[in-house]
Amino acid sequence: MKAALFSFFVAVSFRNAKDGLLLDLIVPPGVEDRFQHAEFSCWIPDASKPIKAVIIHQHGCTSASPEKHPPITSDWHWRALARKHDAALLVPMYQVNGNCSDWNDPASGSERALFTALDDFSRRSGRAELKDAPWVLWGHSGGSSWSAQMIVRHPQRVLAASFRGGCHKQFGEPEFRAKFGPIARELPLLFVWGKRESVPTSSHFVSWEPMNTMFRELRSIGGKVCRVIDPRSEHGCDDSRLMSIPFFDAVLSGNATTQAVVDTETSWFPNESFAAYWREFSAHGTLKPIHPNLTAPKLTVTQDSKGQARLSWCVIPELTGGLRALRFYRDGMLWKELALKPEDFLATSRDSTPEILRPHELSDDSAGAHSYKLTFLDTAGNESK
Repeated sequence: MKAALFSFFVAVSFRNAKDGLLLDLIVPPGVEDRFQHAEFSCWIPDASKPIKAVIIHQHGCTSASPEKHPPITSDWHWRALARKHDAALLVPMYQVNGNCSDWNDPASGSERALFTALDDFSRRSGRAELKDAPWVLWGHSGGSSWSAQMIVRHPQRVLAASFRGGCHKQFGEPEFRAKFGPIARELPLLFVWGKRESVPTSSHFVSWEPMNTMFRELRSIGGKVCRVIDPRSEHGCDDSRLMSIPFFDAVLSGNATTQAVVDTETSWFPNESFAAYWREFSAHGTLKPIHPNLTAPKLTVTQDSKGQARLSWCVIPELTGGLRALRFYRDGMLWKELALKPEDFLATSRDSTPEILRPHELSDDSAGAHSYKLTFLDTAGNESK
């Protein structure tokens, strides 16, 4: 009876998105699982091509809220990274009534749910390699704790990992650090913490010294770990994806280098380009591309049953510039703009797409025929073709 319950799942949708293949899944808890509800979202750039890696984007300790912080499987910036490296995007979302450990301890059932989702998405997408593909782990807060434990449990499955805060229980325990260090020594790791987490008045100060201790211990044994302190942030993700995404890009591109000298206070960089990004972000908390080569977005216009024009699009931002605005031109004039405010970050506190940029289509109910064009702006205000 228990085995039957553990293998049961409910698929909630299978959609051919305008861009790639988007799949969803609900995994109910098994008999011994501690989470209440688990949902998974998966995006595959091109289901006709082999999948080389799975980017797992794991949220923090509060229960997931898809309405407020939707999965990044529909985020153009993260899609650009996955598209470049033939990777799938996978987002687990857990609901619990108790403690964070009711999901971010892999033994709570979240590990079992992940493998259930991988098997299901592999079968429905027709990509058998997806269930066994290596992982790129991104975690925020409690998601970092989950990722660190998954590295120890499945060291051969992980290509790289980025932690945005968290891990105080793991990195604060000498026993865990002693186990994690040798396993993670050759693994490219990125630690991103907010400057305001470094002060005792922060509720997240609890992870500050454990992170630095783990960083120094890894560097002392030649660990490939980079530490970034975001000068504008506390515990929110904000613009930190401008570190995580280029870091993953450098590692997945296969051009990472090994520094000859080990210094417990100096970060490891995958290449010189990322080192330059690190210096800029460390000083300003964001990146401002000066001469980007922005790819023109794709715009599709169809007619709905009412005769109205229906616009849909595909945007591929530069990995270091992200997306700040979409500009729609009708008959040569600016018609609509979906844009972040100047003070807004590129992402929500949990690294989701800001609400204004979430739509992937819109309608024009005006009379007559029109011509349309679309451009987008990066974080520096550079406009695409």
